[in-house]
Amino acid sequence: MAPVGPDASNSCLPPTSPVVVSVPPVPSATRGERCVLDGTAGRFSAGKALLAYHTGKLVVVRNLDGQPLFREDPSNSTTSSPSPSPPSSSSPPSSPPSSSSSSVLVYRGHHYAVTALKLSPSGCYVCSGDERGMLRVWAFDHEEHLCKYDQAGLTGAIRDMDWDGESQRLAFVGERTDARSDCAKVIQWDTGVTVGQLSAHFKGRAASVAFKPQRPYRIITAGKDEPKCCIHKGPPFQKVATVDGVPAEQMHTKGGVNCVRYNSAGTIAVSVGADRSICTYDGKTLQFLFRLEHVHAATIYAVAWSANDATVLTASGDGTCKLLSVDADGTLKEIHTYKPAQAQVGKIPFEKVPVGGVQVGCTFVKGNIPVSVGLNGQLCILPAADDTDASIQIITGHYAAVAGVAVDHANSVFYTGDTDGILCKWDLATCEPLGRLEPPEGNADLMYVVHGGAISGLATTGNGTLLSVGWDDKLYVTDKAGSVGLEPVTLGAQPSAISSGTNVSVIATVEGILLVKDGKISDMIKVPYAAQAVCVSKDDKTIYVGGDDCNVHVYDVTDGGASLSETKVIDAHLQPVHALALSNDGTKLASGDLRDVCIWDLTADYKAIIGRGRWCFHVQRITCLSWSPDDKVIASGGADDSIYLWSMEKKMKRIHYPYAHRGGLTGLHFLPKEKGLQFVSVGVDSVVNKWDVTKDTADKFST
Repeated sequence: MAPVGPDASNSCLPPTSPVVVSVPPVPSATRGERCVLDGTAGRFSAGKALLAYHTGKLVVVRNLDGQPLFREDPSNSTTSSPSPSPPSSSSPPSSPPSSSSSSVLVYRGHHYAVTALKLSPSGCYVCSGDERGMLRVWAFDHEEHLCKYDQAGLTGAIRDMDWDGESQRLAFVGERTDARSDCAKVIQWDTGVTVGQLSAHFKGRAASVAFKPQRPYRIITAGKDEPKCCIHKGPPFQKVATVDGVPAEQMHTKGGVNCVRYNSAGTIAVSVGADRSICTYDGKTLQFLFRLEHVHAATIYAVAWSANDATVLTASGDGTCKLLSVDADGTLKEIHTYKPAQAQVGKIPFEKVPVGGVQVGCTFVKGNIPVSVGLNGQLCILPAADDTDASIQIITGHYAAVAGVAVDHANSVFYTGDTDGILCKWDLATCEPLGRLEPPEGNADLMYVVHGGAISGLATTGNGTLLSVGWDDKLYVTDKAGSVGLEPVTLGAQPSAISSGTNVSVIATVEGILLVKDGKISDMIKVPYAAQAVCVSKDDKTIYVGGDDCNVHVYDVTDGGASLSETKVIDAHLQPVHALALSNDGTKLASGDLRDVCIWDLTADYKAIIGRGRWCFHVQRITCLSWSPDDKVIASGGADDSIYLWSMEKKMKRIHYPYAHRGGLTGLHFLPKEKGLQFVSVGVDSVVNKWDVTKDTADKFST
């Protein structure tokens, strides 16, 4: 039985989930495409520093102030200044938190990659569209974020959308897959009824749309493969024909028009494009007002208005963003140039713009805080117009599926790695991302790719060293300062798992098993099965390997850490073993297969404490196991999106957290006991969650 797909009931983390910190992924950007950022707060959330963006199949809305999205929490004393980190909790809450007190919302209702989004002027709804043309309108002000509208909008990807000032009509544009389809539509969103006909653009591809906020309503659409903007009046909406050069449809000289936006008063519209120029128009007639050429040294991907309509912000492929003043007659004048790409390379000037530093999206948060995003997904909070000398703040993280987590308790940090080969370092207490690790050969392209393929496993040794293996068949060693070693170790086979004791590490590959000690790697140790999970005792003397033969193999480490000697085969599973975990006192071993979690007593010749058929409620592969600090509770995570908590004292009871990570969990780990009963979890959705289950376990498992 597969996990239930996204629907109206599970499109977000359940409100009762005891998640105290949730760190969302950063935006996922595509080269040559504008990345949609939205800083609209709407009337419902007026005054809040909301930032919305898309990443993979997700829509993320986060409050950069760290304050709750929907209500004020009196126990939260965070400041109102923008911060790239989520709020932290140093002590367990007295009751389970709900999504209404979180500063982050991750909406997971789409089946395909999201390509556009927009918060409504009322602040009650969010519309989002994906690469297959599906349009969803869902409630932002409801804790379950129920879907109100879900229909196919276009036959191709939706690239941009906008609301009217009454939050009643919705215009969206994108691409069509056949000549009979539309590339631009306007609908009454609550009924889905089309409200007029928007013009088609060259090759059936439109890049941007802007809805005039006040009556009389106007809609401007921009072509992706032509330097043309069209204006429509209504409702019902129809194209306004050109008479004596009005409307001015082709004021850009070449390429496409990447973005068009109205100011809040609806009096002036602005457009930017591949010709590196900015044009302003009369908001009602699209009469040409002003043109500023050669604003940037490369394509301008996005433009945004400040709340007071006095300035606009642009984002360009030259790695910079520019702040320009706009007079009442549409005249533009450059005020300041931001250099977010240069800020990410240590303010060192570069001759050629790094690929990851290309700025592909921008917006204003809270009306006057400029924010941009680069091709590497990192968000840059730029200084406000009245404080342009302040430093640029960087919000980092993952945008690809997180493949694993490794915790370094001694240094109070943990590491994550994703399927794009990127490694991130995090603060264990706050779950704040401390930064991405840089490749040993340098980070000239600003993409932070360490491994040349997906990372398949992470582990930390007793001295704080991080070991990471990936599909590039290499082992990278990172010291506790976060510096990746210059010379990776070639494994000779694709790794599937890694685990460390104190000084000995073991790597499972498709060809066999490798041992690592003191930076030296053993020869490949052949085994007659495919090793899929590994675990090492703290004294480095015993290694446990889970295989596709449904057994757990026990080995003694011999020859000073160079070879293995099999001493026991635990034959009790009916399915391949995918997860292993040793208890903290070293007396018990947990193993997981496609559905069963089993516990073995290592002091009684591996006698089954929990055999198969008892803890068997996962419906897909169990991917990770972790013991609580006191070894009384064990947590299991699976590809079925679920986390289960099991009690060693109350073996008939369990706690289930469904929909924990969309796409499944890839790692979880309990934190030290002084934090209460807390653990961190990661998954395919690229989200990092910190859970506090102290109250839930006390209520469920208490004697």
